Amino acid sequence: MLEKINEPIEVIVNFNSQKVMPIQFRWRDKDYFIKKLNLVHKEREGNDKVYYFSVSDDANYYRLAFFTCDLSWRIEELFFEG
Repeated sequence: MLEKINEPIEVIVNFNSQKVMPIQFRWRDKDYFIKKLNLVHKEREGNDKVYYFSVSDDANYYRLAFFTCDLSWRIEELFFEG
């Protein structure tokens, strides 16, 4: 089941070899540990460049967005079986 969310989150990332890898995020006062980076792509939204990260943990898939204009993160989608 796909749920559209679009809420701010806090993200811990790992920078190496010129790549950004989200490893954990906090949403609604709960920590989520990312097990797999499935896809990364970027889009322009006006003057902003937005990087989208499709990630998963042991149970769910998430779409996270990083906005370069203000360095903020949002969780945009959650996909879960049910």
